[in-house]
Amino acid sequence: MEFVHYIFLPALAGGIIQGVTGFGAGVVMMMFLPLQYSVVQSAGISSAICMILCAAMVYRYRKTINFKKIFAPAILYLAISSISILFAKMINQEVMKIILGIFLIILSLYFLFFNKKDIEPKGIVSILCIVISGICDGLFGIGGPLMVIYFLAKTSSKEEYLGTIQCFFLINVLYSTIFRIFNSIITIDLMPGIGLGMLGILVGLFVANKIVDRLDGGLVKKLTYVIIGLCGLSNVITTLL
Repeated sequence: MEFVHYIFLPALAGGIIQGVTGFGAGVVMMMFLPLQYSVVQSAGISSAICMILCAAMVYRYRKTINFKKIFAPAILYLAISSISILFAKMINQEVMKIILGIFLIILSLYFLFFNKKDIEPKGIVSILCIVISGICDGLFGIGGPLMVIYFLAKTSSKEEYLGTIQCFFLINVLYSTIFRIFNSIITIDLMPGIGLGMLGILVGLFVANKIVDRLDGGLVKKLTYVIIGLCGLSNVITTLL
């Protein structure tokens, strides 16, 4: 029952939100997984579950992937995220929960007020996008927001963007999952839960496809961003008390 409550249901919720709004399922799962697992383990579980989404998207857009635009950022991203994963293991997990709470608040504010798709990162800004994303991915399993901005600017069509960024994320989650396994963050006893989470996220996407036309996607997005911020605030307050 532990896996059902703490992995399957968050993955199901993440799949529904992702399907309705296009919003990252990983962020939604990281609102709930730390209630049962350490932040380090939660990041690994969330990333591993999201692998199934990335694989499905890569298969769908496989003909439009621009591999030349993946290679360089992937090397830097994976190096930074690896260092961050090892660093996260050494931090007190109560401190990590506070950091995660602050991160969720910042993420909420970013999506509510600063998520502009017309930003074009160049030079050092591009590098910062990759570095910051790699750090966030290593610490919390959430590296998507700034990489969305990066790849939107580097690709010339919606199809090329979707194929390229999903391939980038698939490479990352495959690598980070293996890296976390070798560093005993993802352990064998978590594998059934991760498999159940993959099922949950697919069920969530199926449900979302059935109800998406009946909902106001923009309103759902805003509500989700607000809930993320409130969860972050609650995380900080409950950890400090």
